[in-house]
Formats: sequence, C-alpha cells, structure tokens
Amino acid sequence: MKLFQLVSMIALLGAEAATAGTYTPPKGCTPFLTMQMRSCAVEHYWTCEGDEKGMRWLLEIDEKGPVYLQQVDDEFRWMQSENLRSGTTSRINDGAPDSNSFTELLDYKRDTYDFSQTIYPVGRKSFQERITGIDHLTGKQVTIDGETLLVTEYSSQSVASNGYSATNAGTQYISTKWRLFFSGQETETVDGETRSYDDTPVLFIEPGEAGFMSDQPEYGCEAMMSELTGPMASELEIKDEL
Repeated sequence: MKLFQLVSMIALLGAEAATAGTYTPPKGCTPFLTMQMRSCAVEHYWTCEGDEKGMRWLLEIDEKGPVYLQQVDDEFRWMQSENLRSGTTSRINDGAPDSNSFTELLDYKRDTYDFSQTIYPVGRKSFQERITGIDHLTGKQVTIDGETLLVTEYSSQSVASNGYSATNAGTQYISTKWRLFFSGQETETVDGETRSYDDTPVLFIEPGEAGFMSDQPEYGCEAMMSELTGPMASELEIKDEL
C-alpha cells in the first residue's frame, strides 16, 4: 500500500478516533501491536495486503492526535515516512553503500550503516539526507511488560544537502519476536544544542488485550516537553526555513 493512500485514510480515521477512543487501521491492513511509551505517545504497528513480505507500518500518536507514519521492512530500513502535521515525506534511496541490517546486528552483534533518503517538504524543493552510524548489542537484556528485549547502543550522524546536520546517540531496544527497534533514552545535538528524550516502552499490547489500538497515550503526558516527532523530519524543515 502506498504512503499517500494510508495518509488520507489516517486523516479520516483521526476524526473518528476523537470520539471512538481507538484506531482501526486502513482497509486491508491488520494490526498486531500497540506500544505505550514514557514520552506521552502511543504507537500502533500493522501489516497491509499487497505489501512486500516483511513490510510493517507504524503510526505514532501523542495527546493531540496522529504525529508520524512510517513504513519499515524486515531489516528495519526506513522505507518511507510522513510527518502528519507538516506533510513532509521521505523515501529511502536505492543503492545504499551500507544498508542498515537487523540480521547483521543479531549475527555479528554490531551493524554499521550508510544510506540516504530524499526529503519532500510541502511546497518546497526536495533535498537529500545522508545517515551514517553504528548499532551494537551490549550483551544485556531487559524485560518490559513481559517482553524480553535486547539492549543496543548506537551513534549516528545526519547531514542534509540543505545545510542541516545532527548527531544522535543513546540506548535502544530490539525485539527478536517482532523484528522491531524501540527507542529508549537518547540525545540529539543540532547546531551545538543538545536535547535529551526518553521514548522507552512501558506497555506492549497485543490483539484481544485491553488498550489495543487505543488512541490515547497513558504515560508521561504531565511532564511532556517539546521533542522530535520522527527521524529528522521536523528539524529538517526548520533548518530549511532559516
């Protein structure tokens, strides 16, 4: 399923969810996981008919509604995404020198990556963003809401053709059950200014369990501060407008 089709359906679903309290994924899509995070956000994961094998979608929602939509593949490559408030979209470019690989991380305990994506701001010229970095398994594991997750540490750098650059580092978690990355405690430095945030999972909710596909974040909302809503998209737009 193409991103613009999902975006239009999610916009309609958003209006319904304001009263319904839950999300129903687009027709032809099957949800398999809801995750509540410490950062006053909830994420939903689903698969869709017609997509290539291994493709998954994730939708992030905060206290104001849908924030971010992304498609990832079985290696957790960022295939395409959209900031649902600004309309900025991105697509991964073919021919990466070193694509990120979930498989390589599990097999060798580390994975380097060097890939690029094209950013499409609304009403402005598209530009390129190159992302390089490394993930490595620490050898530790944690149990969150009954799910065993492997702990990773990472560092990365993003450089865009519009002059934007950032460095990121922190701790993340991976699930071998779902072949997914989940964010943790991380920092980002942009133009000498460092921001810290904590998107650590709190609850994992599967079909049939209370809270599955809820449109309301449950944790951390009273202490929520301004932070990124998706991989680089909002900050890239800010830089482009300077």
